[in-house]
Amino acid sequence: MSRRPHALVFSREYPPVVVGGTSTAARNLAVGLVEQHWDVSVVTTAPGAAVDTLEDLDGVSVQRVGTGSVYQARSGLADDALRVHRRLLSAAEALADARAVDAVLLPDLFCYPEAALLAQRRAVPLVNILLQDFRGITPYDRDAHHVTTGVSAHHDHLVALEEKSYRGSDHTAFISQALSDAITGYYGADAPHSTVYLGVDPTEIAAVQAEDGWAVARRELLARTSQDRLLVAVGRLVPVKGFDHLLEAVRLLEPQGPGGAHLVLVGTGPEETHLRAKAAALGLQDRVTFLTGIPRREAMGWMSVADVAVVPSLWESFCYVCAEMMALGRPVVATAVDSLRELLPDESVGYPVPVAGPLGARRLRAGDLAARIEEALADPAEAARRGAAARARMLGTFTNERFARGIAAIAAELVGTRS
Repeated sequence: MSRRPHALVFSREYPPVVVGGTSTAARNLAVGLVEQHWDVSVVTTAPGAAVDTLEDLDGVSVQRVGTGSVYQARSGLADDALRVHRRLLSAAEALADARAVDAVLLPDLFCYPEAALLAQRRAVPLVNILLQDFRGITPYDRDAHHVTTGVSAHHDHLVALEEKSYRGSDHTAFISQALSDAITGYYGADAPHSTVYLGVDPTEIAAVQAEDGWAVARRELLARTSQDRLLVAVGRLVPVKGFDHLLEAVRLLEPQGPGGAHLVLVGTGPEETHLRAKAAALGLQDRVTFLTGIPRREAMGWMSVADVAVVPSLWESFCYVCAEMMALGRPVVATAVDSLRELLPDESVGYPVPVAGPLGARRLRAGDLAARIEEALADPAEAARRGAAARARMLGTFTNERFARGIAAIAAELVGTRS
C-alpha cells in the first residue's frame, strides 16, 4: 500500500466527552495510531448538538455527530437509541465515501452495530478492542447496570452485545490477560483474539508531575481538615469499584499524626448519594472529601500528591486509574484481583489486598484494606521505594505506545490479508 493506511474508530465518547474509561481508550488509541503512521478518523457524538462538526485534535480527524441524547433511560432498541446508531453510521459512510477506509476499530462496545455494518459494506476488517466483561461486573449492581448516572442497561442485552462483538469481529484485542481468560472462558477460544495491554502516556504523566498547583491544593486541604496524610481513590461511583469498603476502612484507620489520614474520593456515578450518606453514617464527614464532575487532568493531579493511592475494586479488566497512579510513583494499595494482579503482581511494587470468594460474589474485608493502608502510611521510605518501582514498571512495560503498536500490527496484518 503506497499511501498511509486509514483507520476509522467508532466511539460514542471522545474527549472532552468523558463518562468512563471508554473515552480515554478511544483517544489513546487514535493518537497512538497516528504516531504509528496511520491516518485516523473518529466518529463520535456531540450530545445535545443540532449539527455535526469536524475538527482536528492531535492529528486525529474527529467527526462529532449531533445526536441529541446519547444515553437513554434504558439501553436497547428504543427509537432514540436507534437514531444514534443510524446517525453514526451515516457519518461514517460519508467519511468512507470521501476517503477509502482500510480498517474499522471498535473501542466502544455500544457502537458494534454500526461498526460491523460499515466493515461489512466496505469489505474491510473489524478489530474489536474489548474493554469490559459484563458478566464480571454486573453481579455487583444493585439493580440494572448503570452505564452512567441515571442511565441503566439490561444485563442480558449487554452480555448478548458482548458475545456478538467477540464472535462477529475479525479480531478481538483484549486489554488484559484476565479479560481474555474471562471472555474466552464464557464463549470459547475459537474466535481470533490476542491480548494487547492498555497503557499510560508518559508525556501526560510528566506534565501532571510538573504542575506545582497540586502540592498547594494538598496542603490547603489538609490544613482545613487538620489531617496530615492524604489518601486518594478515583473511579466511577458504582458498586464494583468497592468504595463502600474503602469508607469502612477509613473509619478503622489509626491516626498517623495529630489528625490522621484524609480521603479524597474522585468520581461520578449513581452511587454518589449512597456513598455520601454512608460516610455521614460512619462519622467521616471531616475525613472524606468527594470531588465529582472534575476534569480528568484534575483527577490525575490529586493522584500525583497522594501519600497512598487506593484501588479497592472487586473486578477490573485493566484499570487505567491504577496504572496512572503507579506511573505517577504513588504507593498503591490495590485488591489482588484480575488485571490488578498483572499491573501490581507482588509486594515490590505496591500493597496487594486479598479478596475472598468467586467472581460475582467477592468479599473484601475492610480490616484487610485498612491494615495495608496503615502499613504504607507507617513507613514512608518503604512506600516511596515501592512507588518508584511501580513507576519504573509502568513506564517500561505498560505504555500507550506499546498498546497502539500492538493494535496497529493486528490491523496491518488483517489489511494485508484482505488485500
